[in-house]
Amino acid sequence: MSPERPPGSRLQHLLAGLPAAFAAAPRPGRIDACPCCTPQAALDTLLRTPRELLGPDELTRYATSVLNTVGSPADLRYFTPRILRLLLTGELLLPDLEPFCGKLDRAAWRDWPEAPYLGELLDALWTDVLTGPEWWDAEAVLCALTAADPGCVDRRLAEWARLATPTAVERLHEFLLVGPGPRNAFWDRTSPSYRAFTAWLRGPVLLDAVADAFDRTEEPAHLEQLATVHDILGTLPYRPSM
Repeated sequence: MSPERPPGSRLQHLLAGLPAAFAAAPRPGRIDACPCCTPQAALDTLLRTPRELLGPDELTRYATSVLNTVGSPADLRYFTPRILRLLLTGELLLPDLEPFCGKLDRAAWRDWPEAPYLGELLDALWTDVLTGPEWWDAEAVLCALTAADPGCVDRRLAEWARLATPTAVERLHEFLLVGPGPRNAFWDRTSPSYRAFTAWLRGPVLLDAVADAFDRTEEPAHLEQLATVHDILGTLPYRPSM
């Protein structure tokens, strides 16, 4: 997922504030790594370079392999604000946002002192998906957010189902035109989040929400999108959540 435009103002503000929010995260004195996978020179660069000066060349290998063949939750906490900023501005192309957010969950980010700020940023990202310019892949962001915080899926889906903005309608229309179900390769198809998303697409709540949005919409283009969405959803077999 590579954004093509700068993020919305609230998200942009929170991204700019990441260094200050993580100012108390201890700078690691060493980073453990498999020597066959990460050369010591790359680790030395990470350790000696000020965090906010690290770029894709220095962070791609670490961000992709952290918690597998390099690093620990402690040093991931230190590097997270820089990695997230580069991912969400499109400057860092690897790893994808989805697996990186899964690493945050593995590192137990909700126990970090910075968790309230990071949670606010993730909320702002989803808000930007549903209200901002047309550059986010809604399914990819939903997959990433539920990887970071599996318990958030119902709240994210409820926010999308309000269809409160033309962008939210467009995101749903774009998603369903390609196919009726989740397609992102990073979904854990055994997870409650995946099952909840599938059930939401095939359940009555979303279908009713689309009908309600149709009744309150006057813009012809959005009426056409809602009609298409309603027709597609109406063909899907009902699948209750488990």
